[in-house]
Amino acid sequence: KQSRYERRIRRWKRDARSELDSRDWGKGNFARLNFCIPDYLDCTERIDIDKVSDKEFIERFERHGIPVVITGATRGWNADDNWSPQRLLDRFYNEKFKVGEDDDGKSVHVPFSYFMNYCLASGDAEKDDSPLYIFDPNFGDRSRNNTADDIKRKKKSGNENEKKKEEQMLADYIIPRYFRDDLFQYTGSRRPPHRWVVIGPKRSGTGIHIDPLGTSAWNTLLTGHKRWALFPPEIPKNLVTMRGLPDHEAATWFVMVYPRLHDRSTIDHTGKTLAERLGIINIIQRPGETVFVPGGWHHLVINLDFTVGVTQNFCSVASWETVWLKTRNSRPKMGERL
Repeated sequence: KQSRYERRIRRWKRDARSELDSRDWGKGNFARLNFCIPDYLDCTERIDIDKVSDKEFIERFERHGIPVVITGATRGWNADDNWSPQRLLDRFYNEKFKVGEDDDGKSVHVPFSYFMNYCLASGDAEKDDSPLYIFDPNFGDRSRNNTADDIKRKKKSGNENEKKKEEQMLADYIIPRYFRDDLFQYTGSRRPPHRWVVIGPKRSGTGIHIDPLGTSAWNTLLTGHKRWALFPPEIPKNLVTMRGLPDHEAATWFVMVYPRLHDRSTIDHTGKTLAERLGIINIIQRPGETVFVPGGWHHLVINLDFTVGVTQNFCSVASWETVWLKTRNSRPKMGERL
């Protein structure tokens, strides 16, 4: 007989990925694979935020759309202590975080205590090919024991005590100074989701995508290690993926697509593999590092162990024209505010 925990996890898995039977989450046996890569493959430049000025960052990286890894951005963050796995569990034991959407587009929320048990105690996540992953855009709008309906009620009531609770996680970090000049802040209530807390076990992650509306992004890691693959904007998506993939999970891409791009049979007269000709950038992100993803870059991320981080999309002065053109066409009313 299944326990209450087992029944609920099975239900949340079914809601988040209805195409899979609960017994099929580990059918690829990805748990036996090593997703790490040698350090020499990560050639991405790293800069210290205290040694590179805003002007230099814009001229060297942002204006030319070049990814970079930033160190030192978490100095002074309360999240360094407050977002450790145990501290998060103590603070948000019954808080519900989003792990996906069902077939009707409704958010699937899991109590944090259940999620942490799934990730670190029960061994369930260790067996899954691509485990459940917290990717929650409402972490700054909810306090303990909230549901989506609670959020709406509190926004209408404007209760100041509740507002202080809601801002707990937002107060734990400071937007790195390179990214504070965010023009989307002027779009008011029309702004789409733009910041997420991201928490997940080994092999969870996000499949290949381009951030919406031409926005750029920063992603700061506090716990664990992430592996990234990025491709320049001019590369067609059909060249960095393949038909017939069983799903869009990052783990599946790294197992089925990445080896194909690096296969020796793809080496041409220049001596480069297809991956090298496409301009792939590999990154191993470590605790305390922030990855800058310029607008238009294809990218995907897989967790190499249990990770905790925060990410945010933004529109800067340097990228305003591109973002405005895309926003004007797809979100005209929001574009009027840019």
